[in-house]
Amino acid sequence: MPVDEDPLGVPVVSPVGVPAATPSTDPGTGISTGRAAAVVGLGMMTMNVLAYAFTLLAAHLLGPTKFGAVGALLGLIIVANVGSLTIQATAARRLATADPRDLDGVRHGILRNGRWLAAALGALLLAAAPLLDQGLQLDDWVATGSVAPTCAALTMMGAYAGIAQGERRWGAVAAIYLAMGVGRIAGGAVALAIDTSTRSAMIGVAVGSVLPLVVGWRLYPVVPAQSSGDRPVLGELWRNGHTLLAFFAFTNLDVLLARHLFSHHDAGIYAGGAILTKTCLFLPTFVLVIAFPSMATERAGRPWVKPVLVVLVLGASAVLGTLVLPGLAESFVGGSEYVGLGHEAWVFASEGTVFAALQILVYDTIAGQTHAATLLWIAIIAVVAVAIPVADSVASLAAVVAAIALTIGLVLVALPGLRLMSGTDRRPRTAPSP
Repeated sequence: MPVDEDPLGVPVVSPVGVPAATPSTDPGTGISTGRAAAVVGLGMMTMNVLAYAFTLLAAHLLGPTKFGAVGALLGLIIVANVGSLTIQATAARRLATADPRDLDGVRHGILRNGRWLAAALGALLLAAAPLLDQGLQLDDWVATGSVAPTCAALTMMGAYAGIAQGERRWGAVAAIYLAMGVGRIAGGAVALAIDTSTRSAMIGVAVGSVLPLVVGWRLYPVVPAQSSGDRPVLGELWRNGHTLLAFFAFTNLDVLLARHLFSHHDAGIYAGGAILTKTCLFLPTFVLVIAFPSMATERAGRPWVKPVLVVLVLGASAVLGTLVLPGLAESFVGGSEYVGLGHEAWVFASEGTVFAALQILVYDTIAGQTHAATLLWIAIIAVVAVAIPVADSVASLAAVVAAIALTIGLVLVALPGLRLMSGTDRRPRTAPSP
């Protein structure tokens, strides 16, 4: 299998079933690997900017109290979106390491299981809507119920994005992510123009989530091939989903806790700060998207090191910016109604940076098919146990969560060495042969 080098310096093994390329070109598109990173980065950056534009619009139009409800529901979507990320990671890993004889079968199996997963997750969230509505103190089951179709559509989008990612077809990856951002701002803005309410905002989000699904279907229509078997796919989906569910539950728990620890106004202020956290978490995701196929096919050494370093450098720049320009950070969140948040913005930016680095480490465990879920569930318990008695302010809650995330990240870094010393490390060290 030909090997070249991606922009992060990580060896890239050309995926089986994709035409071979020269060392300086991407196998899916024929463009240079540097331009491949630029394509994905631009697509994902635009998606995040457009998604932020909707969040900013909602924060301005709804105010802290109503936006606190929207923030809680968006946090719920991020947690439930684990279905999309699970099918995407599974598709990318399986296609990057697939035997050429199984390539069509892998695609077929991913799309079929993606449809089942989307339907099951949507039905579960719809059935749970009344309970979630009561737990989040929203008193609007329609707004809460809109999370179901949103997450169902995004789950199927993840199947399409994972196929494109596994084949390193970066233009297709960028198009799918761009459609997600366009759908979010277009659907959300139109809905808020019709009615300035939490319900309308969330219905707009649900309608907008259909656009990336349509783009994915146009790029990858149904493959008329027999699957090589659902059982291996389902087993990996379960393992990966368990890990990602724990990660996104952990990284969104603080917004939900804020609604119970603080007044509705302060919970809204915290939701505003969480915009900075999520920005620092998701903006560098393009680094992970580019690096992940290589993390799956080349397990020698520590393939996560350079992606983590890139993410930390980007995050440090954001933290420095919030320290130097706290007023700008406050305006970034939502303006004068979020007064006072600017001086605490660096805490939220730090939290998001730690989350982004932890995300790389979590995906490394998925790439190597090792387990991190138990540690993340322990982290969730630790947040609840520590935050309830200790967190008496917006900044202190964010600091507690960031400290626990940093601890879990350090443990994940140390675990491979501990396994090696104990003789229990059985991970493959090289790419599997086709």
